[in-house]
Amino acid sequence: MTTMETAKYQIAPITEPQIRSAGEVLSQAFLPDPLCIYTFPDPEERARAFPWFFTASVQESVPLHGVYTTVGQVDGVAVWTPPDTGEPTPEQTKLTGLDQMNIQFGAEACHRFTSVFSYLSQAHQQTVQGPHWYLALLGVSPPCQGKGIGGVLLAPVLQQADRDGIPCYLETFKSRTPPFYQRHGFRIVVAGVEPQSQIPFWTMRRDPQTSR
Repeated sequence: MTTMETAKYQIAPITEPQIRSAGEVLSQAFLPDPLCIYTFPDPEERARAFPWFFTASVQESVPLHGVYTTVGQVDGVAVWTPPDTGEPTPEQTKLTGLDQMNIQFGAEACHRFTSVFSYLSQAHQQTVQGPHWYLALLGVSPPCQGKGIGGVLLAPVLQQADRDGIPCYLETFKSRTPPFYQRHGFRIVVAGVEPQSQIPFWTMRRDPQTSR
């Protein structure tokens, strides 16, 4: 995929030197996320642990060619899992360091975090079957929010999904984000509450769209 340019921003596949900055930006963007708060109620612990996690998550996805960011300074990041990617192998997880989550987070916080996604994996499977793009992460640096960067970050994959006739899927824990995604063609499939954490969640699907 090539660089996409708008009047204000250029979006391109992430480069190796941008990965650490991408992890920091995602950590800042997700600091107030309900799942992150549930994982680490203490804000200092949250600020300590999540830059590591998001950097490792970006690193894991780079070889899949699904990570997009702003050209030059990292102001926002979109992390997609492409169709038919499958679960990461133990070797891939070890390379990124995500196999150390239990150590980095601590056993209790790690359990809180992973148990929520274990529950949501069922909703994921029910919402979309077959090949699809999964939006794992979308975050914009707090000073740059509200400037349209999020929509531009989505555009390269949404356009490819439309060309290929493939749906997209995501889940979110923030009540204010479904309207944003609805503006980009997603619809809410499940609005529920994760039973252990009591965190509200929304699963959303976007079917391929054709130009008229």
